[in-house]
Amino acid sequence: MTVTLSFLTQEKDTLPGLVDKKEITAALRLCNYDPDEVMSVYLTIFGNSLFQSSSKAQHFSELNSFRSHLEKDRIIEDLKQKLYTKENELEKLFQRNSYLNRDSEYLANMVHQLNQRVAELEADKQEASEKIRALLNRRSTEVPAKVPPKPSVDLEHLRQVSRLTHELNVSNKHLSSTVRHMLVDLQNHFKQLRELVEKMTEAEQHRVKEQEELRSLYMKEALERKTLYNKLLELQGNIRVFCRCRGNATANSCVEVPSEQEIAVIQKGGKKKFNFDRVYSPNSTQEQVFEGTLPIITSCVDGYNVCILAYGQTGSGKTYTMMGPKNSPGVNIRSVRELLSICKNRENVTYTLKVSMLEIYNDSLNDLLAKDPSNHLDIRTQGKSVTVPGLTQVEVKTEDDILHVMEMGEKNRKIASTKMNIESSRSHLILTLTVLGADSISGVISQGTLTLCDLAGSERISKTEAKGQRLVEAAAINKSLTALGQVFSALKCNAIHVPFRNSKLTHLLQPCLCGDAKACVFVNVSPDARNMVETLSTLQFGSSIRQVALGKATQHVTSTPNTKQDK
Repeated sequence: MTVTLSFLTQEKDTLPGLVDKKEITAALRLCNYDPDEVMSVYLTIFGNSLFQSSSKAQHFSELNSFRSHLEKDRIIEDLKQKLYTKENELEKLFQRNSYLNRDSEYLANMVHQLNQRVAELEADKQEASEKIRALLNRRSTEVPAKVPPKPSVDLEHLRQVSRLTHELNVSNKHLSSTVRHMLVDLQNHFKQLRELVEKMTEAEQHRVKEQEELRSLYMKEALERKTLYNKLLELQGNIRVFCRCRGNATANSCVEVPSEQEIAVIQKGGKKKFNFDRVYSPNSTQEQVFEGTLPIITSCVDGYNVCILAYGQTGSGKTYTMMGPKNSPGVNIRSVRELLSICKNRENVTYTLKVSMLEIYNDSLNDLLAKDPSNHLDIRTQGKSVTVPGLTQVEVKTEDDILHVMEMGEKNRKIASTKMNIESSRSHLILTLTVLGADSISGVISQGTLTLCDLAGSERISKTEAKGQRLVEAAAINKSLTALGQVFSALKCNAIHVPFRNSKLTHLLQPCLCGDAKACVFVNVSPDARNMVETLSTLQFGSSIRQVALGKATQHVTSTPNTKQDK
């Protein structure tokens, strides 16, 4: 009781977001009245939102209680322990089967040897019988002489033959008895072995069935945990951050990927680890990378604004992740393909898709789909919306239309060769896909946008050795990326003023980062040890923005009178 009162007093000062005293008391009981462990678990589940006052934390009532999380963890641990026990029992049964098989082979060899010995004794017996018969026949055919002849048969030899015959008969009977007993024992062993094999088969079937049930329960629990985690992210509005490590052609790597959520940078003093929503190793495919963004991309069709950014140093694989080659397309083309597929399957909804492409080059906006891409555009702000007057929007209906538009925009993009990258993007590319849907039955009109941003790579002038125009471009790129970092820092600290207008890039991305959109960031890193400083900087940037909470995204839908229902 004293520990509970003490913890309740402590948590009011430390974690003002915890208001349910009964829930706190139950948590203390489950953690053996260890206040530090309870606070650690609460922070792991609810994050920095517990530092807010209780009036701002009322939306967390939708989350499951602390006890349900611990009970689900314990259920999963029990299921894993049962699965481990069943596997050990099956291994013991297999060992027992192996021992019985070896005993069966040994008994079979012994029976075979006994059969050979019986055959040899039978042959000896037959030969001795023939000798005795021959001696008896010779004795009966001899004519008795007047003078008793001397015996022609050696009596001692006959006694030996008779004794040998008796011994053979005894041996034969003993061997026959032994063989019968061995055969009976062998039959019993085979019967026991057959019964054991049947039991093993039944046990194997039962184990497989239990294993499938355990696997099903485990997958169900894992799915529930993932659903709760996604719901928590949706309520908090956190930016999802994925890390992708580029393939390294050299063996001198400074990066390790121990798990799907962790990446470590090898330094002289040890390893520095970073956690992300998902970490993709150098062997990850484009399909695997796209699967992580699929849930938030598809919500664009339902009227949500979605933004995906690729950040990293030059040559770290950002453009490969976002665009990709023709034989292995990246997130951009796969996203468009998925959206077209969803629109096609919804027969009651009519969708209109429009595409625009622009680049931010030296802090100026260029329309990549315009006839003259060199004309600069301006940004206009109306309330919470940000528009670019004069930006070309092309309506598309098929995947070929979108691919044609994207190829045309890529041709007009500014690229150049530097010492670190042969085809270095010298501008930020922003591809916007607007999806307008009209439901013919309910009359609901939805409007969502998918913003795909391939940022130019951050550069160190000492490494790229940029000069002249390349130096001007590098300065503009680094300035805009610095402004983006300042925006994320302000959002992380819930600052009153967020400096969106410090650059054209952050100004244009303001609708995607002000809480009205679902955001996802790819941080691309190079495993080469020569780029360790840039890799650490990129990972620290991604780890920092992972803590940004934008708030729950808004669905943009409106209802109109349904003429069909009126009729």
